[in-house]
Amino acid sequence: MTTETPELRNSLDFPCLSARDLEGRAVSLPDDLGGEHSLVIVAFRREQQPIVDSWIAWYESIATECPTLGCYELAVIATRWSPARPFIDGGMARAVRERHARRRTLTVYTDVRRVTDALAIDDTGVVTVLLVGADGRLRGRTTGSANEEAGSGLLRALAVQDSSAGSDRSPAIEGFAFDFDRRFRPLLALAGITPGTAHVTLTQERLLIRFGPWSCETVLTNVRDVCLTGPYRWHRAIGPRGSFADRGVTFGTTTSGGVCVRLLEPVAGLLPFGAIRHPGITVTVEQHVHHLDGFIQFVIRPDAAQGEPSHQSEVFVPPGR
Repeated sequence: MTTETPELRNSLDFPCLSARDLEGRAVSLPDDLGGEHSLVIVAFRREQQPIVDSWIAWYESIATECPTLGCYELAVIATRWSPARPFIDGGMARAVRERHARRRTLTVYTDVRRVTDALAIDDTGVVTVLLVGADGRLRGRTTGSANEEAGSGLLRALAVQDSSAGSDRSPAIEGFAFDFDRRFRPLLALAGITPGTAHVTLTQERLLIRFGPWSCETVLTNVRDVCLTGPYRWHRAIGPRGSFADRGVTFGTTTSGGVCVRLLEPVAGLLPFGAIRHPGITVTVEQHVHHLDGFIQFVIRPDAAQGEPSHQSEVFVPPGR
């Protein structure tokens, strides 16, 4: 069991997820979380329910003294089970008699890595309990079963005044969705690439790309520069693509444009076991022009080395080198 320290309470943002409660209502997370703060109990497996129940019992024991604290169970289920959602959610709903309990129990069917990457969850074999503010920012976290020590840690985090309220401090983890051109969605779906399985996550230390069954990652100190590219020809950009010219890799979902990250040391991505290593990665994230600022904020570090850009588009390199 671990509990997040107050110094880290503003370092993470809860990812944007489309969920449903057991009454069948659509819930947009974190926007639809009620209360000034919410206790979100994140589980990944059916056998974790007793641990979830221990936290529900703990919450009910302190709910009177913490009237602004809401509570939700969040079951994270892999995308491949989406066709069975009516049966899975229906079975869960039949096992929950109270209406308020059905409304606080949420299911989300997505690429599990989208949740674990964004919330820095290393092990889906344990239950993670998050204290989430009304702004979607995490104020505390712990893992495992409810106990006095873990509960006290969350209560202390709840009592701490957010000294950074109103500041423009950025979260330590940020997610970017891919921009899917509807013309190519059926083709991409055949390869297992959907909005639920394709996303980019930036942490304070790493860049992680999930693209259906493909994945690619690197440390931020390996980044040389970042630039805008495009538009592209569809046969050169849609899907996972490798370049014979510069050995770069493209994870593409649209022809309108994307963001290219050039690296100091090539990384694996397109083929397993690092058979081909890529000196550059292009991702077609949504509203890539606007999101470039987010990439610069996370990717361009003062300790990153400066390279000589060769792209035809705007290029940003670490300043003052």
